[in-house]
Amino acid sequence: MEAMKNVFALILLTLLWSGVGVAKDVPDTLSPVSMSDGSPQCELPKENAIQIDKTLVRYVEAGEGSVVVLIHGNAGSVDDFDFKSLGQLCRNHRVIAVDRPGHGKSERPDGAASLRYQTRLLHQTLLRLGVIRPVLVGHSWGGSLALAYAVAFPGELSGIVLLAPAAYADDSSDQFLRAVLKTPLIGDLSLDLGRLLFGKRILKKELARAFYPDSVPDAYLKYAASQWLHHDQLRSYFEDEFSLNKELEQISKHYPDIRIPVVVVTGDHDKVVSAKLNAYRLQRSIATVKLIELKNTGHQVPQTHPESIYGALTFISNDEPGK
Repeated sequence: MEAMKNVFALILLTLLWSGVGVAKDVPDTLSPVSMSDGSPQCELPKENAIQIDKTLVRYVEAGEGSVVVLIHGNAGSVDDFDFKSLGQLCRNHRVIAVDRPGHGKSERPDGAASLRYQTRLLHQTLLRLGVIRPVLVGHSWGGSLALAYAVAFPGELSGIVLLAPAAYADDSSDQFLRAVLKTPLIGDLSLDLGRLLFGKRILKKELARAFYPDSVPDAYLKYAASQWLHHDQLRSYFEDEFSLNKELEQISKHYPDIRIPVVVVTGDHDKVVSAKLNAYRLQRSIATVKLIELKNTGHQVPQTHPESIYGALTFISNDEPGK
């Protein structure tokens, strides 16, 4: 989110010339939000964790049937899908939603958690869970991860659904902010000060942009404020943002090799990820793409149009051999 990065850059500049102390993180106390779309529900999702290469990976699981794996964006967690999406899908599918490294309750390893690393981690997680040929559903940054998985493990998926995906490198750089955040003391102080002084205000503004033209639900704003503004989550957010462009430049060269069914869902009012430069470009690059443009819709497709995920899965099911 550009506005958030720009404001933090100003905070970092100030810190370079001052010795400001900050308070420590407030403990995370918010429980996952339960599903409430008003329709019949399957049993409540079960929260679990698995250890992969000394890294704890949190996931929630519900339902039975063909496997659908939900991957949140940046920032976010499995709780993004608890709002509406998971409740609709688990009636007909075994649904697994995973916290990416450093987000939600998943740990982040020391060193870089690059897109390639996260792809391998997700692959190992699904193997440990006995998952065979799932459909990956990725939102925004999670769409990048789904694409990277399809490139790295082309024979191990039934299809992918990309919701407002970040598929190609953009023109943002933020070299100064990246360098400062890599400086241990200054970077940590900067994140904490920025969170305390501006965090909630910036978050509210950025969520308004992400949900536009819809309004931000009060419950979602409270959830995001409680979950996304901790020191570790902020650092994970920035590290993911800064590392993505370089890796997308590499993996996007292999998109034409993707042969599995791909459904891209994009909003016609997305102010966060350009549909023209991502969704429509994917349509030209991958022969198997089915593009769905949602009218009067912004970036937060999992919250504003969860039914579109179910529809996209129907396209993939109908595309399977023998149907």
